[in-house]
Amino acid sequence: MEEFSLNGGGKMEPLVSIITPSYNSGKYLDAYFTSILNQDYKNYEIIFINDGSTDDTESIVNKYKELFEKKNVRFVYLKQNNGGQAKAMNLGFPYIQGKYFIWPDSDDELYSNNISEKVKYMEQHPDIALAMSGADYVDESGNIIDYLQRQQLDNDNFFEDLLLSKNVVFCPGIYIMRTEKFFKYVPNGQINESRIGQNYQILLPIAYHDKYGYIDKTLYKYILHKNSHSNKDNNQYEKMIQRFKKQEETLYILIKSICDENDEKVYKNKLYIHFHRFYLRLANKYGMKQDLKKYYEQLKQVNGNGMKERIYYVLGILGIKKR
Repeated sequence: MEEFSLNGGGKMEPLVSIITPSYNSGKYLDAYFTSILNQDYKNYEIIFINDGSTDDTESIVNKYKELFEKKNVRFVYLKQNNGGQAKAMNLGFPYIQGKYFIWPDSDDELYSNNISEKVKYMEQHPDIALAMSGADYVDESGNIIDYLQRQQLDNDNFFEDLLLSKNVVFCPGIYIMRTEKFFKYVPNGQINESRIGQNYQILLPIAYHDKYGYIDKTLYKYILHKNSHSNKDNNQYEKMIQRFKKQEETLYILIKSICDENDEKVYKNKLYIHFHRFYLRLANKYGMKQDLKKYYEQLKQVNGNGMKERIYYVLGILGIKKR
């Protein structure tokens, strides 16, 4: 693993690996690669995985691969049949050579100081395994919709908040991780190849076992693409339930592999209540009375039916959707 390299000014800088899976993101790749070219930090490598794209991804990647290599940037281009982001990441992990790595999405953009500010923070905090910044959430026209940043709280528990999707920013371009820590806590450097939850699988082991920190800067542009595959069909009840059931199953597997026996029991119970409260709300929203009864009874069995759940249940039985 290469940790340091000389830049043009003779200063020693740690190598950063940028690993990105991509599926049919061809129309966004010019902006993505340009944002990397515009970085004020120069010692990085790119590991780009084409997850079976059927658009012009390959021709665009080859164009930029040549451009980066002329700048003496190592550019690893990998291809696989479409298997999802987790499988694509697994293909790329063995090629990481940097002291640190980041994993931005191919349809987003890095601000010019993304890598430099992250490296600066990590170098100043050698006890930190994982750090996160803020991000602008913008539409395709560049209008800012929101500002995304995790709030630092007393008794901070990033691991639990990740499990319960609470006070967490899931756009991956805000994070930076020490490579040695990832390979220490993730067995064989490979994550579960479920199509759900690759960011959970990268973040959770480190959040449980090691220290994390916060970079109080906005370093990433998270772009809402209305037609992206992640935003399709999310308004259909059965598809939403199926999607989140898979996510729930993946998280149970992760808890078992990460936690000690006592923590596993605690977090498994919290996770069960969290998801079943969500299923209850969905059943109310879509008027699914049978499911409403089922999820409410399941919550009662684990004392997860608080006042909010009772309200959702009663209103749903009466055919009233809670706003």
